[in-house]
Amino acid sequence: MQVLSHPPSGWPCLVLNADFRPLSYYPLSLWPWQEVIKAVFLDRVDVVSTYDQEVHSPSFAMRLPSVVSLKHYVPQDRPPAFTRFNLFLRDAFSCQYCRAGEDLTFDHVVPRSRGGRTTWENIVTACARCNL
Repeated sequence: MQVLSHPPSGWPCLVLNADFRPLSYYPLSLWPWQEVIKAVFLDRVDVVSTYDQEVHSPSFAMRLPSVVSLKHYVPQDRPPAFTRFNLFLRDAFSCQYCRAGEDLTFDHVVPRSRGGRTTWENIVTACARCNL
């Protein structure tokens, strides 16, 4: 399985795991259209969404996939690193309380003073106003 470190040129396809999560977030799991067509014909992926662009053979036409999901789940080697960037990426760079996108920080749902830990389950992105 190949995950590119830079976007392929022309008609890239987002590849999702069988549970519809990206195989990688940073860099995003993108495959060139040629690899996706091969995976479709080998019945390794399900097409979720397509571009309007088509590829043709003498007897067949197919719209280029823009999003595919793997048919078999690929276990992740390790959980994603707990970093500020990854937390903001998970929460779509918006406050989880008011949806603002400016002056972001992070908030412990259960405060540390009450035994809350710094974990994925207990930290959310919050704007400075909501965090106070």
